[in-house]
Amino acid sequence: MTWLGLSSTYSLAAFGMSFLAVSAIFTLAAFSKLSGRFEFWPPPAPKSWQHRTFLALFRLFLYPLVVLSFLEFQIANNATGLSRQAIGGLLLLLGFGLALRITLQMGWRNAFGEKKGLVTDGWFAISRNPVYVATWAGLLGWGLVLGQSSVTVLLTLWALLYVLAPFLEERWLERQYGDEFRRYKSSVARFV
Repeated sequence: MTWLGLSSTYSLAAFGMSFLAVSAIFTLAAFSKLSGRFEFWPPPAPKSWQHRTFLALFRLFLYPLVVLSFLEFQIANNATGLSRQAIGGLLLLLGFGLALRITLQMGWRNAFGEKKGLVTDGWFAISRNPVYVATWAGLLGWGLVLGQSSVTVLLTLWALLYVLAPFLEERWLERQYGDEFRRYKSSVARFV
């Protein structure tokens, strides 16, 4: 065993790559929020450097996390552990399945920073950020299935990213949709 319970050099490399990528996302988002000199997320335009950089960094975060999860996965050897993994598996499938369904309802391009219309019906009539809420359930499930501290650290950072993202997106949504978004914002909770 090594740092954070990682079992191999490959696990350490996957963790490091994923951690550096999500750290870069946080850094660029914080700099854009604090400086006001440029926008990072949502990107100011489709196919902008911000759009491409975010997608590249998110993939550099996600893919190594998936690899790390496979490298560190162990089937539990007792009833408590197996129950934890079964409940986690159910949450993982339901959370990410629902997040994907809601994303498709909203429109893939709309979900990734292109102005394709404000969606306020379906799941969006209940929560302004149902994709993030559903993803949290999936992240919790993922963590329960793995039960590894290295993976839990990365999943926690992903969850935190999804807590902070709406605060970056709301300013953009107000500029894009004006009074329509302000009315929607006043009548539907940010997270439910």
